Amino acid sequence: MENENELQDSTKPENEDLDSLPEANIQEGDTDEEKFAKLEVANKKLFARAKKAEEEAKALKTKPHEPEKEVPKVQPQESEFDKLIEEKLNERDLSSMDLSDTLKSEVKAYAKAKGVPYREAANSDYVSFLKQKETERLTAEDASATTKGVGIKAKRDFASLGDDIASLSDEEFKEYKQWVKSQE
Repeated sequence: MENENELQDSTKPENEDLDSLPEANIQEGDTDEEKFAKLEVANKKLFARAKKAEEEAKALKTKPHEPEKEVPKVQPQESEFDKLIEEKLNERDLSSMDLSDTLKSEVKAYAKAKGVPYREAANSDYVSFLKQKETERLTAEDASATTKGVGIKAKRDFASLGDDIASLSDEEFKEYKQWVKSQE
């Protein structure tokens, strides 16, 4: 009960401004009544501060706790400069590979479609298959007999022909006429 009286005595009156009250500066020459009055004022100020702090704490507890917003981690994007350097290095790798132009274009297309570097694309199963097919094709072309020169006759020297024009075949005679025209 004594505790309740203390709370009632030290409650803040609604119309009283505690900041305007003098602080409890107790000095040795003060009477007991003056000391008591000064302590009472200091007690009211302390109680008002404590009550205000309690109200703020209650307000924070009743207020729904908002989870801290997670700041999404922004990974730095590759700059255009980095992309340009990577492309130049890829082009250098591709030009250093011992591939035909058609295979190089296939490697580029494969790398672009899969999003991989040219070196990795050149080692893929698909490009290896294309290399094998091209090698087989080139081997087959080299092994086949050439038909070039078959049926082609050696050019004849019409300047030394003289009066022997009657002995020419029809095709030779046509060639002779073209030669004569070119000589004019």
